Amino acid sequence: MLADKPWILRSGDLPSLNAALSEADTRRLVAYDIMTERFEVTNVLQRELVSDPSVFGQPVEGTPAEPGVYMESVHHLMKAVSGVPNIRPGWFFDTAEQGEGLNDIGTHLVDLVQWTLFPDQGIDHSRDVRVLSAQRWPTTISEADFRRVTGQPGFPSALSGNVKDSALEYFCNTLVTYRLRGTHVTLNVIWDWEAPEGGGDTHFARYRGALSTIEVRQTRADGFRPELYVLPADAAEASQVRAALERKVAALQRTYPGIGVDERGGLLHVAIPDTYRLGHEAHFAEVMSRYLDYLSGRARMPAWERPNMLAKYYVTTTGTEMSRQSEPRPAPRLAPQ
Repeated sequence: MLADKPWILRSGDLPSLNAALSEADTRRLVAYDIMTERFEVTNVLQRELVSDPSVFGQPVEGTPAEPGVYMESVHHLMKAVSGVPNIRPGWFFDTAEQGEGLNDIGTHLVDLVQWTLFPDQGIDHSRDVRVLSAQRWPTTISEADFRRVTGQPGFPSALSGNVKDSALEYFCNTLVTYRLRGTHVTLNVIWDWEAPEGGGDTHFARYRGALSTIEVRQTRADGFRPELYVLPADAAEASQVRAALERKVAALQRTYPGIGVDERGGLLHVAIPDTYRLGHEAHFAEVMSRYLDYLSGRARMPAWERPNMLAKYYVTTTGTEMSRQSEPRPAPRLAPQ
């Protein structure tokens, strides 16, 4: 089975997910979810740099206020293709069916954190993960905008509980902080109504190490294209970090010929040729290829995939449930614009 996220929306369904994965193991079946972000080149190279102690150093554990890892993901509900709204089904806005922001987009972020900080290692959610706090807030959608994005005549009855003053309070935004093997992680999942002129969905990921901070940014200055930056933690060690980065990039050229190191805006920048910028849709084909390798027996699914899937959904479900206990309030955005 190859299935898109989210597999579950409630923490009470974790035993059912575990049972399904156990059944797959027993019957030698493949159960795989579609984690496309593992194939985005900036995420792949960020993982390589975070795993290199000479570039990154040891991970900074941080605190809830200043986490060792911070991610901010911004998506947009209204998207136009050739000037025509990209229609979403009405059920997309039913959080009982689709889930909230952390349930949905958050699966990618939690997966990337585990995959980057602890590559090829299994995470035991009962020992390695503790959700500390969470909050949520709605994006307000007028009935006219709802008609535009769905093509429906009005709000369906399933959404009536969240309609106030003729507008839908769509709870699609979540901020969660948790601890993963000692490292504090904060994820900020946001659905805005519409992107600014010339913009689109954005992803920001910051990993703090003793020697440097490794960031993926999508800013207006970069044309909203994801770029990879290295920020030395200490100016006195900047030349040492740059030399280590250049050695690492030179070694990675065996797999990614043409990548390099330059400076952009006073920061160390990993230059990535356009040939590796495959785009989001191409990543689905890469996931399918990996799945078919497992299905055919050409490759064996790593043992860490199963516990890490449980850990991922532990964070998304527990964080979502915890957020409902707090007063709805927007979280600040920390990503460079």
